[in-house]
Amino acid sequence: MGVYATTTSISELLPQYLSGNTTTSDTAGVNIFSRHVDRAEGIINSYVAARYSLPFTTTAVPVILRAIAEDIAGWMSIRGTMLQNSPLGREREQAFDRAWENLKDIQKGELKLTLTDGSEIATRTARFLTSTDYTPIIHLDDPINWSIDIDQARDIAADR
Repeated sequence: MGVYATTTSISELLPQYLSGNTTTSDTAGVNIFSRHVDRAEGIINSYVAARYSLPFTTTAVPVILRAIAEDIAGWMSIRGTMLQNSPLGREREQAFDRAWENLKDIQKGELKLTLTDGSEIATRTARFLTSTDYTPIIHLDDPINWSIDIDQARDIAADR
């Protein structure tokens, strides 16, 4: 069972997909849902981890992540079936496209994660190593300065 989505929530999005229309009557269908829920959550975590500390607990998952997981897993579950070309398939594909856009916005910080009570989840405070605030040492990073200065060469020779 996933943290963001469940096989039951996917079966509600895709009525008539499972044999007998219940999660207990079609184990093969449930296994497909389960595999795609895991894949969706992996994709979501890789986007969200750039900005937020993971893992979220099952009680503290932002609602938007639940919706994104359901939309991605729902589309992945039907993309190779006859349902893909149906009105339900087109609806799921549009939801899938919206989910990707939301993930990109979360990653860029344009969409904030909140809990059901409206409280915003704090972003990760650790800074990753980058060269954006890097100051070159003695300007040796400039290719013009890669050759040895004549005064530097004399000082090296004098020290020998």
